[in-house]
Amino acid sequence: MKKVLCALGLMFTAVSSALATTYPLTIENCGYQETFTRPPERVVALGQNTVEILLLLGLQKQVVASAFWPTSVLPQLAEQNAKIKTLTVEIPSLESVLAQNPDFVPAQLPLLLGPESKVARREDLATVGVNSYVSPGMCATKKATGDMYGSRQKLWDMT
Repeated sequence: MKKVLCALGLMFTAVSSALATTYPLTIENCGYQETFTRPPERVVALGQNTVEILLLLGLQKQVVASAFWPTSVLPQLAEQNAKIKTLTVEIPSLESVLAQNPDFVPAQLPLLLGPESKVARREDLATVGVNSYVSPGMCATKKATGDMYGSRQKLWDMT
């Protein structure tokens, strides 16, 4: 998970020349390859934890809208989050997402972005030139694993 957060942070920020991200940048995510030609500039984040992670990484300026808020935002992020357009606290339509002219749509759950999504399939976004990303801990769906959270064969090592 640390690697994922670091990769997301590097995609958005300028770092020292020794660690500068070069483009095009191709990443593998949940069985898809995504190629970024530049750092994302207009992000529509699907899922509360996706928005919160982006804010914690200091990427508020890139997040233009969000959707799917099952609970309240973390108190320490409330002020930043108030500056971001909320499309809906429920599941948004693809049209409402695309109306924000995003170049990147990260999602918390396959329910929000996946083969049986209520919003869009990743291929739908790729067709219109929008990169996507699904939280890697949620890549496996209920259909594949028997539970909505995906199964894990080995424990995560967060050190």
